[in-house]
Amino acid sequence: MQYHGGDIYRNQIRLDFSVNTNPLGMPDPVKEALHQAVEEAENYPDIRAQALSAAVAEQLQVQKEQLVFGNGASELFHAVLHAIKPSKILIPVPSFLGYEEAAKAIDCEVIFYEMKKGENFCLTDRILDVLDENISLVFLANPNNPVGNLVEPELIFQIAEKCRQCDTTLVLDECFMELTGKEQTYSFFKRLDEFPNVVVIRAFTKLYAIPGVRLGYLVCEQNLAEKIRLQLPEWNLSVFAQRAGVAAIKEQEYIARAVVCIQTQRQFLLEELQAAGCSVFDSDADYLLFYSEMPLYELFLQRGILIRDCSNFRGLQRGYYRIAVKSEEQNRMFAEVLREIHENAQAAERIDLMKEKSEERNGRVKGQECIGKTGATAQLVHKTGAVEFVLPGDIEGRSFAIITKELAERGIVIPEEQEPVTKRVIHTSADFGYADTLTFSENAVAVAKSLIRNGADIVTDTNMALSGINKKVLETYGGMAHCFMADEEVAKEAKERRVTRAVISMEHAAKLDKPVIFAVGNAPTALIRLYELISDGIYRPAFIIGVPVGFVNVEVAKEMILHTDVPCIVNRGRKGGSNVAAAICNALLYEVRREDAVKKVD
Repeated sequence: MQYHGGDIYRNQIRLDFSVNTNPLGMPDPVKEALHQAVEEAENYPDIRAQALSAAVAEQLQVQKEQLVFGNGASELFHAVLHAIKPSKILIPVPSFLGYEEAAKAIDCEVIFYEMKKGENFCLTDRILDVLDENISLVFLANPNNPVGNLVEPELIFQIAEKCRQCDTTLVLDECFMELTGKEQTYSFFKRLDEFPNVVVIRAFTKLYAIPGVRLGYLVCEQNLAEKIRLQLPEWNLSVFAQRAGVAAIKEQEYIARAVVCIQTQRQFLLEELQAAGCSVFDSDADYLLFYSEMPLYELFLQRGILIRDCSNFRGLQRGYYRIAVKSEEQNRMFAEVLREIHENAQAAERIDLMKEKSEERNGRVKGQECIGKTGATAQLVHKTGAVEFVLPGDIEGRSFAIITKELAERGIVIPEEQEPVTKRVIHTSADFGYADTLTFSENAVAVAKSLIRNGADIVTDTNMALSGINKKVLETYGGMAHCFMADEEVAKEAKERRVTRAVISMEHAAKLDKPVIFAVGNAPTALIRLYELISDGIYRPAFIIGVPVGFVNVEVAKEMILHTDVPCIVNRGRKGGSNVAAAICNALLYEVRREDAVKKVD
């Protein structure tokens, strides 16, 4: 079970929507400060963090003695608990998991106040009834994480007042406050002098997009601040964190730009999620919580996009997800994949409905059509006449003649360039449905034939497809056929990286120092990996034949290839297979041979 977002180290990720950092990315002055800090890495950092304390105190208009800095906000949560030593903690849920984790470290009792879905997981004044003298400390996120809603200032004041009366410490987590653009109205900073029992915690991590640097701070009454400071190790702030903090706190115009970006892009993502049938909760922060019946975590992860599965938050269950608001380009990429997933789900529902109707219909006529095998065979012979003897050399020609006739009878017209490929696939499969589902990019057949004539290699994802390709014709033009699936090196790397051999095979094929036609008839992960290599600008195949067969990720993988600008032949839907991939290759090879033979005669 995951406890936090951002696990890019155990997944192959191209876009991380699971962590909620500033969509503008790290400010350039902060990057420069980190580079400069390299020169100071041979020295111990300033144990008092004097420059950082002065810069933050000036910006926030507080006394330096009220500030305590930590290695991220998480370290400060632990320090507060070790300083207060509460016997009972109250945590409204769903909320940040770090509070409960910190509570486990001091082995105290934790009670949970459950916010209601029917109230959009908003905190209400009912929490005041739960607060009493037995509760030593309250954790409260404003805005809430993972929901993103803000708590009304009047209610925060009432909670703080009730906590003061009960001698309870109130810890306000405002790590995302500045990114809401509503800090002046909703932050508790201005009232801290009135409430010595309140601690406000913030983080540079989210605001300045530097989670790898680890820097947070808290503000509270001076005596309490000193008590908390004593719980931290000396030199808990590296020279990198201190340098970055001093540079970052000056970037106020950068924050203003980020707020505008978040507000605009959050609305875009909200509309896209709703259009995909998701239930989205109101948010003021740089993230959105939503619910979907689709297994979106897995579906996005298969496409190299990491989102936050919120099923391990108390008060939520499977189906709840959170995504960050990112840059416009990244959000549009996310939306494009979301639309594909939604369209595939709708298509699957239609297919299931058709299947149900078909099963019902078959059930009704089952008794009427129950004929024994002998009787069925006799009827077929009676209907079609005696079995016809055809010489092996004539079978293919007769088959293509039948296909041509039946296509005409069905009113199906195939573009002349595509006809040899489509007919050979029908010949291989005896399935006229391919006439509707085979999809060709612009001038696909001409491009593929040109590649063959110029010595392109063919790489398959199965040895079955490899064996079905006419390699003699291919070799005539200087090409070779490959399949890396059975290579020991491929199997070993796939096991180490915990991916399919098809993924590694595509990467190995990308190293061939010549144009490659990829013929994928079995593994959708092969197409997905090719799509990633194309999207990341790492490798561009010369041509892709995408016809994997199956039910899991097959349709989506094919659509991904169709969304690239790489020349391709793809069979939409679930049908396909290694035999179809080989048939397409052979159709192209035979057309090249036929055309060249005609030229010689001429």
